[in-house]
Amino acid sequence: MTLPTSFLRPLINAAALSVSLPWWRSWSPGVWLEALILQESGGNPKAIRYERHQDLADRKDAAEDADAPERDDGPLEDDKSYGLMQVMGYNARRLCGVPPGTQMNFGFLFLPITNIAFGLRILCAELAATEQSVPRALARYNGGSTGDDVQENGSMRLEVYVNGIAEWAARVHKERGGWL
Repeated sequence: MTLPTSFLRPLINAAALSVSLPWWRSWSPGVWLEALILQESGGNPKAIRYERHQDLADRKDAAEDADAPERDDGPLEDDKSYGLMQVMGYNARRLCGVPPGTQMNFGFLFLPITNIAFGLRILCAELAATEQSVPRALARYNGGSTGDDVQENGSMRLEVYVNGIAEWAARVHKERGGWL
């Protein structure tokens, strides 16, 4: 069965190369970026996920929220992740330079090229913060600055998430016939 991201491979490969993503294990940048997309959205450009735990009235960043707390405000919800790379609305607002507390319609994040561009901005910042460590950057992409925290057992807090991406990368690599 063909993966749902197969039609996006030219875009994914070009995007990965345009920001010089590093190789990870034996996987080219395009392979593991496609795997990240599959882990985040299942390859669905219209995927959305409301992050209720981030939309609480008593959070310290609640004053920066432009929508009603503790309620999904549809395409204006900044505590929701959108599109292929599940870009959070508040990250999109920050990357666009829109002041905190300003309402914004996040429907543009359903456009694959736009979503991948925004997701890569976030991912590249995490790669820079982790000295180009792909596993740590992936953990931080999903869990913020604490995603790569080491637990008492010696594993990263989001190691299961990173392992899921590795499983997807193996499938992508196989479906591509071992090619980039």
